[in-house]
Amino acid sequence: MRSVTLLAWLLLAPALAPARAAAAPPAPPQEAAAAASRVVIVEADADDPLVREAATRLRAELGAAGFEVVSVPRARDGDARDVRAALERAARDEGAFAAAALFRSRAGATADLWIVDRVTQKTVVRTVEVAGAAAPSVMAVRAVELLQASLLEANLLASRPPPGGAAAASVAVPDDVRRWMAPVRRQAAADPAAERPGMLAGIGVEAGLTALQSTGGVGPALGPALRLSYGGGAAGGVLPAGLAARLTFAGPTLAPALGDARALGTVSVRQEMALLEAVWALETGGAVSPVLSAGVGGFHLFISGDPLPPLRSATGEVWSVAAALGAGAGLRVTERAALLLDAHAIFAEPRAVVTLGGERLGSAGRPTFAGFLGLLVRL
Repeated sequence: MRSVTLLAWLLLAPALAPARAAAAPPAPPQEAAAAASRVVIVEADADDPLVREAATRLRAELGAAGFEVVSVPRARDGDARDVRAALERAARDEGAFAAAALFRSRAGATADLWIVDRVTQKTVVRTVEVAGAAAPSVMAVRAVELLQASLLEANLLASRPPPGGAAAASVAVPDDVRRWMAPVRRQAAADPAAERPGMLAGIGVEAGLTALQSTGGVGPALGPALRLSYGGGAAGGVLPAGLAARLTFAGPTLAPALGDARALGTVSVRQEMALLEAVWALETGGAVSPVLSAGVGGFHLFISGDPLPPLRSATGEVWSVAAALGAGAGLRVTERAALLLDAHAIFAEPRAVVTLGGERLGSAGRPTFAGFLGLLVRL
């Protein structure tokens, strides 16, 4: 009998071995996956619909990032020190790396966000406006940004070698928190973008056209214009950003002849001026910037008469001191070039008056309006 049993066992053993192997549970991995880091949300003002919805959205934001979110109820009472102590206690009791709380402020139109992170041992508070249907989302997003800003210091310290070969400070940043902070850390560690220089920064040369029209009847007159400027905002500049000093040369401008060729004759008029100006370009961050200016200088009017007999031909000129106020706009074409269009009101003393045979034909400088259109290139 024993021989028969032994023989049967030997025949069945090979068939039973694969079945047992298939039924056996899989071997556990050598290294179990680490548990997700925990964040505590202290639920204060739970009766406030705005705070309740914002806390729900914050839980969703942190849960989507892969963290375990634990809610702890708490009635709001006490001062700021009590709030901080409650957050620290909740984070410590739950073994969380951070705790957050959202409060409706006493003013009613704002909300206070509190973040305590145990990695850097810091507490940060931000007050945000809460209005409209998007207020809960805004509060949740701001809370996440506030947590990332608090943790950024620890992430940067952990990624930098200690100075002078000293031992690095122990910064206990969980692995999943470090992965979550990686995009923020890369952005913070990147070199800041170079600030765009102002439209009038540094040395600039502008060439263009000017048009003059006097309320006294002299004009319209057209001629060339040249401007040289030096503005603040460039490296090593001595002027504040947006402010510039500018030299303007306009003319000679030529206008239609004054007078009646069939009566007394005509008078040709030529005008030039030079101004030293203070210019302010208001940088808006866009392509167009307003430009204001004020300056003083000289105004020159030259006349050449072509009278009918018995009058004789003659020439004359007037030199005047001029003051100018201007306003316009600049349009950036490239980082170093811009189109400028501005208008000036020019007041001259003494006023230039054009006469022929004792008859007054016109005057200039009380005021004369000047328009400038030019291309500015920064050197």
